[in-house]
Formats: sequence, structure tokens, C-alpha cells
Amino acid sequence: MGHNQTGRKIGIYKELAVGILVSVAIAIAVAMGVFYICKSRGILIEVEEDCSQYKKKCDLQVMELVRELDSALNTAMEEIESTESQEENITDAMRYLMQNDKMPFVSVQDGENMLITIASKKGTVLWKNNSDDETMPGKGGHIEVDELVSDSYDEECGEYIFVYTKSVEKVLYYIVFRTPAYPEYIYHDMQLRAACLALAAVLFLILVLIFSKSRISYIRYLSGVVDEISKGNLHTQIDKKGYDELTTIAESIDDMQHNLDKMMKEERENERKNRELITNLSHDIKTPMTIITGYLDVVISGKYEDESERDLYIKKAFAQVEKINGMIQKIFLLAKNEIKVEQDNTVRCNFSMMVSQDVAEFEGIAQKQNRNFVTDIPEKPLYANIVIEDMREVLDNILMNAIKYSKPETDILVSMEEEESTIHIIVSNVSEEVKEADCTRIFDKFYRADHARGSDIAGNGLGLSIVRETVERSKGKVWAEYAQGYFSLHIRLPKA
Repeated sequence: MGHNQTGRKIGIYKELAVGILVSVAIAIAVAMGVFYICKSRGILIEVEEDCSQYKKKCDLQVMELVRELDSALNTAMEEIESTESQEENITDAMRYLMQNDKMPFVSVQDGENMLITIASKKGTVLWKNNSDDETMPGKGGHIEVDELVSDSYDEECGEYIFVYTKSVEKVLYYIVFRTPAYPEYIYHDMQLRAACLALAAVLFLILVLIFSKSRISYIRYLSGVVDEISKGNLHTQIDKKGYDELTTIAESIDDMQHNLDKMMKEERENERKNRELITNLSHDIKTPMTIITGYLDVVISGKYEDESERDLYIKKAFAQVEKINGMIQKIFLLAKNEIKVEQDNTVRCNFSMMVSQDVAEFEGIAQKQNRNFVTDIPEKPLYANIVIEDMREVLDNILMNAIKYSKPETDILVSMEEEESTIHIIVSNVSEEVKEADCTRIFDKFYRADHARGSDIAGNGLGLSIVRETVERSKGKVWAEYAQGYFSLHIRLPKA
């Protein structure tokens, strides 16, 4: 019933992998695009100003300037001759350096951006490199050295300040270096990254659901088809979509429902054949009946040579009668159970008394077969709702089987127990070993266990099937067990 599409088949795992890869690519592309757009516009971005790197650069620059200034001043002091005070000596040296283009700060890169002021230990300004600077007084002015020193240690200060102390011939001077601090901007984008990652994850899930929606819908469709089949609709049309494993499953389901339909048709045919078998068996009984008629005709017409031959014919006829008598009765009972219209003939009956009476009726037969009944039946009434005629057939079958299949010179145990809501009847007899599988199958129609088939005991496997059908109609349960040499039949009926 399936279709061969090997050449065109696409595995559902490959299809799923392609869908996942495409979803990942799209999600990453969208997330990265959103990230760069938000970053360019400052969305979810925290900006931090950091002047530390710039100040470190200035420290290196100042150290270089100080070294060059020391060298230049020492050289200038040697080149000029002056009788002025020490404060003017250094001023004249500075002026000398400036007039002769020997000021070392000019040669240093970015040195012209550094505001340099030389002051006495009292804070009097002696020289500065930028006379236009309004924040530093001109020559002769005054600066607060202590305040500048304090500001130089302030990390939050937006200006770079360095106060260098220099001693010239035991006279203390302050050289102040100042420049605006140019911060670096540090961008913290962890929130934006987290938001974009979450966006990518959500977008990925949405895309995967979109790509797999058709296959999920198809799985639900197949589930509905299986549900219809489970309800007995074995002619459901199955749409086969795609060329993957789901299509293979759909084809398997289609094959399954066709096979089930075929099996059910075969089962109905077997049932028909069983009924036909019953009819045929009834018809086949005519053959031994013809034989019996022949024997009796010989006897009645006197066509025998002597009395011993007459007795032989009579015995053979009687044997045939015994052989088919039970068969005829059970076949017609089975046919009646299968086709009769059920009628509610149930009555409330003293079941313990019925069992006792039935056992008493079979005691004579048991004695002839060298068997003996041992009963344990309560004297008090135990009631059950049963059809009396049907239940008597059940007891007859069970007791007769116990006599037929028990060993000679043994006891047949018949006991009855009152349980909470049921009545439990057990009939046990010593028997050949019965397999566990036989204990279940002996209730099937026409089935006989190995030990029964291998014996000379007549039987056709109908008795216990009638027992099971009757007990189950009475809402009871019947089963068989074999243990320690005893074969036991159990019947449990609800109490009335």
C-alpha cells in the first residue's frame, strides 16, 4: 500500500536542521542590525568619562619638560652674568631662554598647550609661558600654591595640575604645569547586548515555530486519523504530504488500517466458519446414527448367528450412542447460546443448596468410576442472581469433567466460600499435569488440552466454553489452575 519515494525523500531531521539554521541566521542578522542602530543613537548605552589615561600621558610629558627645564636653566645660569637677587636670576635665565629661542617647552610636542608658571615660595609669579591666560596671574601676581597642590590630587578635577618644587641655590621655587583634561569616553553596552540577545532568542523561537507549523499541523492530522481508526473507522482517507518520515508514518497508518480491516474480515469469516462447523458436526452425527441403525436392524431382524454376536452388535451400537449423545447435546447448546435472543430469566437462588443437590446427583456416576466426592459447602443459604437452567448446565459440565479427567481411586473436592461480596466455588481433582497455557485455553471452543487429547476419553472441547459464556453472562468469573497435582476450576459469582 505504501509508495516508494526514496529518490525524492527529504528526511525530517534535515528539514528541521535547515529550518533551525535559517532561523538562527535571520535572528542573528536582525539582532546585530538592532544593536548597531541602537548603539549609534545611544539607546541603552551608558557613557563613562575617563581622564586617567590622559593624565598619565601628561605626567610623562611633564617629567620630560622638567628634565629639559632643569638642563636649560643650568645652562642659562652659566651663560649669563648678573648681580641681581636669586629670584631675578632665575627670571633672567627664563627670559634669556625665551629671547634666544632656547625655551625647552617649545620643542616638546604639545608643550605649547601646557600652561607653565614659575613662582616663588611665597606664591609670587615670576614667569609664565602664556600671558593671555586669565586663570593664572601675570608676572608679579600671586598664586595659591597649597590650593593648586590640593587640586592636583583631586581625581574628579577636570583639569590636569602638577606642582613641581625646584631649589636653585637654596632658594625654593614652584613650577606649576596646567592643562585642560581631555577625557576618554567608555561605552557600556551590556544592557543593549542582553536586549539584543533576548530579541534573537525570541525571534529564533518564532521562526522555528513558523517553519515547523506545517509539519506540526500534519502530526495533529495524523493523530486525528489514528483516533478515527481506534473508533473502528477503517476506511479513513489519509492525505500524504511531503516526502519525509511523517509521510512514511502516514503510509504505515494507511497500511495498518487496511490490514486491520482485512483481519476483521477474516475474523468474521472465521466466526462464520465456526458456526458452519457446528452445523457440519450436527450433520456428521448422521453417520454414526446410520451405523447404529444398521446394528439395530441386524439385531431386530435376527440376522445374527448366535447370541454372542447379537450382544456384540448391541454393545457397539450402545458405544456409538454414548459417544455422540454428549456431542449432540453440547453442539445444540452452543448453537443456542450463539443465536438465541437473550431473555432475562434471572432469579435469586440459594446457590449453596443447588450445588449440594447437583453433587448428590453425580455421586452414583462417580462411584461407578471409582471416584468419590468430598464437599465443604456451607449449610447456611448463599444467594446469587442466576438463570437456574444455565447454571445447572455449568455445574453438570464441571462435575462431569472432574469425574472424567480425575485419576481412579481419588477424591473430587467441591468447596464453597462466602467472600465479602461474592461466592467462590472450587472443584478440584487429581489430574495429569496441565500446562499453564492450557489452563487459559481450555475455555476456547473446540480446544482440548494435551493430556485430554492423548487419552481415550471422549470430548470435543465445547463444555468449558459453555461454562465460561454462562458464568460471564451472570457477571461472574471462571478460571483454571494446576498446582501440586490438583487441577482446579474456580467460579466466582456476585452475591444477591
